Amino acid sequence: MAPSATSLTFFSELDAPAFVALTARPEVRHALQASGSGVAVALVDLSADRAAALRCLEEAGIAWTAWLVLDIADGYWLGADNADLAAQRWRDVQVWAAREGLRVQAVGLDIEPPHRDAVALYATPGRTLWRLVRGRRAAADLDAAQRTYAELVQAIRATGARVETYQLPLLHDERAARSRLAQRSLGLVDVQADREVVMLYRSALAPPFGDWLIDAYGPGCEAIALGITGGGVASLDPWLGARRLDGPALTREVLRARQHTPHLYVFSLEGCVAHGTFAAACAAAVAPMPSATPASSWARLGRRVVQVALAAEPVRHRVRQALARTRGAP
Repeated sequence: MAPSATSLTFFSELDAPAFVALTARPEVRHALQASGSGVAVALVDLSADRAAALRCLEEAGIAWTAWLVLDIADGYWLGADNADLAAQRWRDVQVWAAREGLRVQAVGLDIEPPHRDAVALYATPGRTLWRLVRGRRAAADLDAAQRTYAELVQAIRATGARVETYQLPLLHDERAARSRLAQRSLGLVDVQADREVVMLYRSALAPPFGDWLIDAYGPGCEAIALGITGGGVASLDPWLGARRLDGPALTREVLRARQHTPHLYVFSLEGCVAHGTFAAACAAAVAPMPSATPASSWARLGRRVVQVALAAEPVRHRVRQALARTRGAP
């Protein structure tokens, strides 16, 4: 069982004016200080106003993480198609932080499908998934992206900052199946960092599937991200907004996740503040640990089905290699 002392980090994905307004609220700063919570801040802009707000957090002793994101046209989240842009974004952040006198102590790499594909997967899931699998990226392109991200991680570490990745749970199934089908289809990249945060967002999947995520993946997670309590990119709100976690649901998620790791993340700070769930998350992080609950048999079965499906790709690849060798034999 994980220790009761829990570290909480709240994601924030606001533009500069909204972020300044949120973090200027005394009750928000005081709650973050009292709970010892940090904030992972999506750097959707590199403005002087955002820098001023981050300096206020530093002065208040509130840790913040530089969460790297790109323009919507470039995919927004990081992945196999924009590794070079991600590296350039880090260089831009360094220049901005130095100019503004900010101390970047942690950097977050959010690895997800390109924005346009993420929206399409919610709008027309079956058709989009089939299109992505059929048009999956070449293995060589994925290898090149992986090398670029490995170099980026080393470059960030060289500044003294630590690196954390925000990954989809499907990556754990890929590793178990020794496959890269999902990575090549969705543009995910397996990046080795100082901490891997697995996004077990109950709101991301329709019931009952979202309810099983912590049971299914929690035991193998170093850190867990929970949500969604509101906020995020507006293009996904038609699907995710209706599944927003209220206070009791978020409390249950925090208590369940604490059984597996003390490192918890919540999406998002603005969602929690707007919908009155901020106090619930902080209270659940220090509440007495409940009795451990066994993983749902449906959760275990679901993961097994996914892994079997992913394992088909490396099997087919080995069969094709064997046939090619046979044809080339004298």
